[in-house]
Amino acid sequence: MGTRDPSRTTTAGRVKRILFTESSRNVGGQELQLLAQMAGLAARGVETHLACNPAGRLDAVARARGIAPVAVPFRNSVHPPSIVRLVRLMRDLRPDAVITHSGHDASIASIAARLVRPRPVLVRARTYQHGVPSAWPYNVAADCTVVPSAELKRVLLANPKIDAARIHVLYPGLDFHSLDAEARMPLPANVAAWLAAHPGPLIVHGAMLRPEKGHAFFLDVLAAVRERHPDVRYIAAGEGVTRAALESRIAALELGDHVLLAGVVSPLAPLLVRADLAVLPSAYEPLGMFQSEALALGVPVVASRTGGIPETVEDGATGWLVAPDDRAAWVAAVCAAVDDRPAARERAARGCADVRRRFAMRANVDSLLAHIDALRRDRA
Repeated sequence: MGTRDPSRTTTAGRVKRILFTESSRNVGGQELQLLAQMAGLAARGVETHLACNPAGRLDAVARARGIAPVAVPFRNSVHPPSIVRLVRLMRDLRPDAVITHSGHDASIASIAARLVRPRPVLVRARTYQHGVPSAWPYNVAADCTVVPSAELKRVLLANPKIDAARIHVLYPGLDFHSLDAEARMPLPANVAAWLAAHPGPLIVHGAMLRPEKGHAFFLDVLAAVRERHPDVRYIAAGEGVTRAALESRIAALELGDHVLLAGVVSPLAPLLVRADLAVLPSAYEPLGMFQSEALALGVPVVASRTGGIPETVEDGATGWLVAPDDRAAWVAAVCAAVDDRPAARERAARGCADVRRRFAMRANVDSLLAHIDALRRDRA
């Protein structure tokens, strides 16, 4: 059901047990961060548990990491069987805190927590905001909300009714030990075979295939880069709704020998360390994790100057930041990185030092526990 190491002594003050909930059926950065936090907390002696949709991919990914989730369907925001299941789970576990993520589980956990005594602290981890935010989820449903960037906090507080004291920036944590170990693992056979058959500078893009992630835009950039670097290669690692449209665009641009839509590549690190360049051409990102993982591995980065991305990459110092819709500027930045790879690696080395200092998992866990402990003291 969760992660527990009874041989360790708890060092997290009064926080002993945390329940994570996630209703999303997909696995992206939010879900992977959840699993990394569980591992980081367990290493600190905090008992962690996960409740998620048994039909979603998170269930399988968690089990592959040695976590046995509790099955909760989370079919909608007020699903009675899910509320009953969570009430029983909370009464059983008596968690100090419940950390929620997506809409359905956040709503259900908020209801369930108010039906048990003692009520656990409710923390909402919010990584994206669609449209104008309502105040109720932030002022009432959760005791506090943690967001991955100052940019997302700014977006939320555009609604003046939201209590700013309840919104806290919690930069994501990266498990650098695991990342370094994964980087030494072999590539999937199909990816290794494609790379062997297509030599040349390698560009990697790790993101779900969704319109805002910029894959279609980058194909146009790649077509122009190819004129200068005829052997350039681009691997998009991820799955999603735009795959068919991207396949059509690849054919129209005659990029079939230059592009591999590799699907989900897990872990991604073995591919990243083979890249000459990592790109994140998103139209918007509250923060983004892919570019930070690339820099942590010393891989040069060109990313969009939008949202929270500038909180992770310093233009001209640790990478390149380009307006997300400026095709000419993107072509120039990609060519600059590929033309002078030693200089690009120098920027990446500075980025590596910066990311490993600011985005360590221990710092993330310490901050999360501090927020929970403060809320518990306020309610005592």
